[in-house]
Amino acid sequence: MDRAGTLPDRCVACNAPAAGYRLRRTLYCSPLAWKLGAFATPFAVMFLGLSLEVFWMAAAFWPLVILLLIAHAFVRRSLKLELGVCTRHRLLRYFSLALAIACMCGVGAGIITFRTGYVAAWLLLGSILGLLVLIVLQSTLGAQAVKLKSLSAEHAWLSGTGEPFRGGLPELG
Repeated sequence: MDRAGTLPDRCVACNAPAAGYRLRRTLYCSPLAWKLGAFATPFAVMFLGLSLEVFWMAAAFWPLVILLLIAHAFVRRSLKLELGVCTRHRLLRYFSLALAIACMCGVGAGIITFRTGYVAAWLLLGSILGLLVLIVLQSTLGAQAVKLKSLSAEHAWLSGTGEPFRGGLPELG
């Protein structure tokens, strides 16, 4: 698409009418090696701390996440646009957000009570597994799936839109 252009008022996932509901999004593009390393590092430090019974390493999970998010702001490139979303995909988005919050609470409770027994360990592992499942679902379904694949001075290449939506778009000249 043209970098300064706008998308039609259709759902980006299924091409149904968005009825004026548009999500304002800033999409980011960053190198794959950075994405993988920044995602894996906090989990590696947390599990290493838990396995070595070094509590400060396990507790360093969130400060490390915050530090990597700050560093990510300097690595990424961005594009602002508005995405149309139908009622069905909007409800799916709200449901997955509620599940993500519940899983994050479970991870926090599991970390805090990890030394108290097996129930806390299962809570921690189950919550982390739930978060990973939600990450996969959100990256493949609905408006969360739209990604900035590449960015140049004139054009932006998006991925993750639905086939019906792409079929209704004009080709770049």
